[in-house]
Amino acid sequence: MLLLFPGENAACDTLRFAEEIAGYGLWQVDFASGKMNCSPNTYKLLGLLPETASPGDAGEPLNFTTFEQVAHPDDMPIVVEIKHILAQGMPVHRQFRVVHPNGRVRAMAIHGEVLVGRTGQPERSVGVLMDITSHVESVMTSQMNSELVRELMRAIGGTIWTARTDGFYSDFLARDQKSHVPTTFQGNNWHNAVHPDDLDKVLRTWNKAAADKSIFVSEHRSRGIDGQYRWRRAYATPLLAEDGSVREWVGISVAIHEHTIEARDKTPLTGAQIRAARGILNWSVRDLSSRAGLSVGVVRRLEENDEASKNAGVQLNLIKDALSAGGVDFFVLPGGEAGVYPRRKENRLKIVGSAARKINSA
Repeated sequence: MLLLFPGENAACDTLRFAEEIAGYGLWQVDFASGKMNCSPNTYKLLGLLPETASPGDAGEPLNFTTFEQVAHPDDMPIVVEIKHILAQGMPVHRQFRVVHPNGRVRAMAIHGEVLVGRTGQPERSVGVLMDITSHVESVMTSQMNSELVRELMRAIGGTIWTARTDGFYSDFLARDQKSHVPTTFQGNNWHNAVHPDDLDKVLRTWNKAAADKSIFVSEHRSRGIDGQYRWRRAYATPLLAEDGSVREWVGISVAIHEHTIEARDKTPLTGAQIRAARGILNWSVRDLSSRAGLSVGVVRRLEENDEASKNAGVQLNLIKDALSAGGVDFFVLPGGEAGVYPRRKENRLKIVGSAARKINSA
């Protein structure tokens, strides 16, 4: 045994020092008598001796029911379970709380083994009692924070990720399970999830942020688990090492598809969109006027300018409904560009102008 202190009490002083520093105590229970022998620090851990007690102080003789007396009421079933497990001659590893006389609650871990005699019957149990309050608090805080982050990501359709300096996604700290399949984004495979029309812009933005060690921000369409493309906004910031180099990147991707749809629905239909939609459907002006219930002259007047017409909301809504029923849809990009596309997944979107232009008078 390694003795840390000199003198005839070297062994006792070394054990006491180790117990106090590490926050543990030793105990044993004789099954025949029910008596328990404990090291001094075990009494302190159970709240049966004050923290200021001198090394020579000893508490009252204990038995296993002492644990029941000091245990937190909600953890009483665990203490009873410990007693029964040891009585069956089995090792035990459990956690429970104790309440000190001053009301302090401490978390304990108990580890026990059973020793059998020559007859093969359990004779006594021996073990260690450890104060793990700090560890439990840390775990609870971590679990609470993780739960909060998960719920927040679920609410906003978000994904938190980290990436290596070369842009390879390396880990997902939290993600929206409905939006993405994690393996889709491993390595450079995340390129495959970005809409082909947006990929070049995303890569240029990423490369510039990597070169400048600056914050990366991108709005683009990303393919989800159902194969559909949805608008997302991604942010990333570099984590720097002591020498100023980029250690890794941490980022978040947030769903903004619904906001984009809202903007599309609230934006007046432009003349360029009407003409493009007619072209996709191969409709004449007369075809559209018939389906929208408007005169040919009104349709021609509304579609002759690239921009939207003021004071024509009712007519534009009738035209939009007719074209949508024919099989096309309209969109507005986050940057304000307006477009139209056939309602078939394999077709590309067609940008025909800006929805942010000044509205003309009808």
